[in-house]
Amino acid sequence: MKVALIYFLSVFFFLAILPAIIGTSGLFLDELLNLPQIVYPPYNLIPTLIFLVFGAFWMVWSFYALIKIGQGNPQEIFGKEILPATKKLIIIGPYRYTRNPMVFGWFSFVAGIGLYLGSLSLLLMVLPLFLVAVIIYLKNFEEKKLLIRLGNDYVLYRNKTPMILPRFMTNNRKMPKI
Repeated sequence: MKVALIYFLSVFFFLAILPAIIGTSGLFLDELLNLPQIVYPPYNLIPTLIFLVFGAFWMVWSFYALIKIGQGNPQEIFGKEILPATKKLIIIGPYRYTRNPMVFGWFSFVAGIGLYLGSLSLLLMVLPLFLVAVIIYLKNFEEKKLLIRLGNDYVLYRNKTPMILPRFMTNNRKMPKI
């Protein structure tokens, strides 16, 4: 029951509350700076759906990999585990392309919301600033803990795999043997 509640609250926070705060911030800045809407309905619907589905796909795929392959959970805040972490380093599935596929998916999802709202500020100011904050968090909390827990295996993986933006083209790139 506790695990289900934590998952529900996490999903609600990351897919409802945080996007609502970011969307509202973007619209507020658009109005404050007198910026025009960049895409109008119905022309925004197809790009919006593409970004929302694409982002949701990456989030679900990475979540599945953490639970099924890594035998753990993605739930931690500022280095403190809420649920038990994965038992091993995952270097397949979405983690073959990026070290943080859930983050990549979430930003894609929120970019879809920005397209739906037509908010220039959300897409070009709020989201990039939030991305910088997430990178700082990942470097200062998550990666330090992974280095301690997984050691050299994580160093090899980190050196070959981009942090957020997936790398699909791999000139015969070999994943580290772990």
